[in-house]
Amino acid sequence: MVNMSKAEQKAARLIKDAKELDIDDLYDQLDGLRAYVNDLSHSVGKSARRGYKQARHLAADAASEAEDAIRDNLAASLILAAGVGVIVGYLIGRSSD
Repeated sequence: MVNMSKAEQKAARLIKDAKELDIDDLYDQLDGLRAYVNDLSHSVGKSARRGYKQARHLAADAASEAEDAIRDNLAASLILAAGVGVIVGYLIGRSSD
């Protein structure tokens, strides 16, 4: 029976060691997972910032192009309106005579 109790003690020690080893492994895995999630969040943050910057530049470019188009069309509209005004003025002045 003495041998059995020694075997049981050894088995209990092995189980205890195995449990501690599993906990240590679990902590190591959690640390690795934490580092991975941290890296992933930084990567996503960088990607989001890049996307935001690209969207901001595209919006600024589109706004600039729209302003240019408005200015170009505004000048053409003003020239056309001035031309129509001259013609209408000429026709009104001619009909008065």
